[in-house]
Amino acid sequence: MKRIAVSTAAVASILLGATLANAQDARLKSIVEEVNQATKLAQDSQQRIDKTADATSKLFTEYRTVLKTNAGLEAYNAQQKRVIKKQEEEIEKIKNSIGRIDEIKRQITPLMLDMISNLEEFIKADVPFQRDERLKRVDDLRDAMDDPNVSDPERFRVVLEAFKAETQYGRSVNAYEAALDDGRTVNFVRIGRVGFYYQTKDGKETAVWDKESGSWKTLGDEYTNSVKNMIRMARRQVPFDLVVLPVQAPKGK
Repeated sequence: MKRIAVSTAAVASILLGATLANAQDARLKSIVEEVNQATKLAQDSQQRIDKTADATSKLFTEYRTVLKTNAGLEAYNAQQKRVIKKQEEEIEKIKNSIGRIDEIKRQITPLMLDMISNLEEFIKADVPFQRDERLKRVDDLRDAMDDPNVSDPERFRVVLEAFKAETQYGRSVNAYEAALDDGRTVNFVRIGRVGFYYQTKDGKETAVWDKESGSWKTLGDEYTNSVKNMIRMARRQVPFDLVVLPVQAPKGK
């Protein structure tokens, strides 16, 4: 019986040891699983951290881009504000100008009438070349002033054109055929406003306009060919060449 008891104790000891070993293995497995889960959680957390860091970096880059864009927009807006201010100033000037249009129109009409009257007086006092044509231009200007279908800008334009035409006479040479006061048809030639001559068709009579007396002065035979050649040159029948003609020198004041 004693031998059996010893054996039972040994068996019990062995069984107890095996139980403890199994318990330790289970505990170890549990610890390993916990470590694995912790590792996995740490990996998942790191991945989330990495994603968050990437997203944060991306947002920061976008933020810096937005800041640059905003800075550019602020500079552009400031420049546009200056442009708008200038435009508003110009608009105000235009409004003021528009407000003076009626006043200007009231002033421009008397001015044009004075210009036409002065032009007529000048033509009558000037060398009498193409006088009828020039005085008719003055009459046409007065008709334009009275015509309701002609605008003020158009009236002013034709008045300036008439003055321009008178200016051009002083820079040109012209020959034409017309009648004297006594009815005779002769050849006239004008050299700017410096000299004005006529010669009869047969070439027997040549004269120059005398500004002082306001009349024609007959020239000697020595000027017959010169005036004749000048008429031909003015008509482009021969090339321009040197001719000797009497010219009345201007007098100083």
